[in-house]
Amino acid sequence: MGTKQISWVNFSPTGTLVDLPFPNMVYFTFPSPIYMAHLLAPFVQLIALCLATTLAVAAPVRTPHVEAELIARHRAFQPGTPLELALRLKIIDHWHTYWQNPGDSGLPTRLTWSLPAGFSAGAIEWPHPKKLPLGPLMNFGYEGEVLHLVSVQTPANAKSGTPVTFSAKAEWLVCSDVCIPESADVSISLPAVDSAPLPDPRWTGSFARARDALPGRLANWTTSATIADGRLAIDLSPPSGVTMSILDATFFPLRDELIANAATQVLTKTSSGFRLSVQAADPVNMSIKSVDGVIVTTGNWGSAHSGKAVAISAPLTISPTTAPRPGPVSGDSSGATPAANSLGLFAALLFALAGGMLLNLMPCVFPVLGIKIMSFARHAQSDPALLRKQGFAFLGGVLLTFWILAGILIALRAAGESIGWGFQLQSPLFVTTLAMLFLLMALNLSGVFEIGLRLQSAAGSVETNRRGTLTDAFLSGMLATVVATPCTAPMMGAALGYTLSQPAVVSILVFTAIALGMALPILVLSLMPGWLRHLPRPGPWMITFRQFLAFPLLATVAWLTWVLGSQAGNDGAAKLLFGLVIVSLAAWLYGHWQISRPLRAILGASLIALCGIAVAWPDASRPGATQAYVEDAWTPFSTRRLAELRSQHKAVFVDFTATWCITCQVNKHVALNRENVVKRFKDLDIVRMKADWTLKDPEITQALAEFGRNGVPLYVFYPADGQPRILPEILTPTIVLSAIDSRVEPPAIR
Repeated sequence: MGTKQISWVNFSPTGTLVDLPFPNMVYFTFPSPIYMAHLLAPFVQLIALCLATTLAVAAPVRTPHVEAELIARHRAFQPGTPLELALRLKIIDHWHTYWQNPGDSGLPTRLTWSLPAGFSAGAIEWPHPKKLPLGPLMNFGYEGEVLHLVSVQTPANAKSGTPVTFSAKAEWLVCSDVCIPESADVSISLPAVDSAPLPDPRWTGSFARARDALPGRLANWTTSATIADGRLAIDLSPPSGVTMSILDATFFPLRDELIANAATQVLTKTSSGFRLSVQAADPVNMSIKSVDGVIVTTGNWGSAHSGKAVAISAPLTISPTTAPRPGPVSGDSSGATPAANSLGLFAALLFALAGGMLLNLMPCVFPVLGIKIMSFARHAQSDPALLRKQGFAFLGGVLLTFWILAGILIALRAAGESIGWGFQLQSPLFVTTLAMLFLLMALNLSGVFEIGLRLQSAAGSVETNRRGTLTDAFLSGMLATVVATPCTAPMMGAALGYTLSQPAVVSILVFTAIALGMALPILVLSLMPGWLRHLPRPGPWMITFRQFLAFPLLATVAWLTWVLGSQAGNDGAAKLLFGLVIVSLAAWLYGHWQISRPLRAILGASLIALCGIAVAWPDASRPGATQAYVEDAWTPFSTRRLAELRSQHKAVFVDFTATWCITCQVNKHVALNRENVVKRFKDLDIVRMKADWTLKDPEITQALAEFGRNGVPLYVFYPADGQPRILPEILTPTIVLSAIDSRVEPPAIR
């Protein structure tokens, strides 16, 4: 039988196969391309959709300890309906990651999303954790595979058939005997579809298990909690008709400082339900109002919840006999000021007023006040009325600046920021600006250039000079306040700490009292000019004194350069020094030309000064890149490390400090670094821990707040057993030695 040859000879709308008279030839008439494209369009779209779904999942990211990927419950999403995603972490054997409250140590997993416009991601839904003992510590986390579920809201106008990429940066801490921070950029692309999408069979079981591990809610149950005699008791009573089989129970708190995480938890039945009892944290945080967390059982919750875990939020009652959280020990003779939370409003205002007055003695404030006193001496004899106006203008500058600082503090705290007194000195840019301002003031006092010289010569009216003098006094008050913020005077720390738990109106009152105290000496001198007669009469001595005042300002510039060096390293300090040299050149040129060639003076000096500012400008792309210097003899502060040392019954001395805190540096050289004090620390085997607040550190800010403070210095001594002790803001070797040599009896064992 012969073989027929096939040949395509014609296009037709439908296509036909025909036998023509030639014996070995079959002719095929093929459909037109336009008709075929129309015919195959649905199949092409289906193939494209399948390809988009197939290529949707990015390859898992593999680190040495974890395989991470972003997965979806469905193969697509329907616009306007929530999309279920999950960060899947597959952890190697003998390693673990952490729950939202990691326990005694660790960090929770975090997700930072990058989503297209119109899409928004909710918070992580956390499956219940397991206990992860580590020596004397107890952590809460996950082993093996864990899914961190997230619901993503999709916009209703998403175009059907168009793939959308969902991306996130995942960060986690994975631990065994050591802990290693890891991260991965994960993403997934899913198409939009008009109808309900189909589940992805690869992850159906994983999502189901993760959903089962989410805590449920106990509807109509009665819950309450009590802390008494050092133990937390959680009582749960189900509604009538609910039967359950709770074999055991483990409580995982949502916040720390509530229970001793490693302590044994005891479950007992009661007439109305059951009680779970565990040792409370020592000392008890008296500010806690409710107990929030998750209870996990190996039994079941009956009809209340099909899973093993339930979420609770129980109102907390604390027995009146319960010991309060950290604070000065009763009977402490160390001279520490009262804890902030024990102050009343009247006492806080008195402390604030006294602390504000003492601020004037701080080396960061005195140069500015010296300049103002010299101005007073100039006007004391000739115009007492102007002198009084200067005093009130100075007071106005101090008050306004304190109110601005208070408003910023209150607003940022309301927004969730962890900041405290002196927060602006944590900014390298602010430190750089302040250093340049003080340098220019010093050069002006030295006579390198004069401020407002031509204005004063051109303005002959006394009233104009009066306005200029009052403006100068007002700005002096503002400047004195700005440079006072690195300092916390004795008694002022407790007053500032009192504002942490008070309404905004009370906080403003306390800041106003500090401002009045700081401005009071200048105000008194302005109202009683007779006190100024003890100074020599105006004369050549004032020029000498004015030039002398430049040196304290230059010393302040040197100190600010040191502060910047601790924040931005040697390179940052060197850039500032070179910038200061260029700005000094600009000031000299301005002074050289300001009378003969004023236009050249302004333009030339401004151009050169801008070059100096550009050279000194700190690198904003690396905020906090360089950690503040910590001496080798001191252990860097962390709440986890402090808890470990306390659990080992180690005595610990914590120095809450900052490079820009003048009082802190004085205390370090006068007391903490004295040879006999250092030797005593070593002899008693006391761990010295430095909480360096030079740069913004939310953990240290929180630790300060726990002692009712929002500024440094703060010195706390933790005996091997017993309550911690707060030392005064101003230290001497005797105060430190007396505090660490004291003995506290260990608590009785129950």
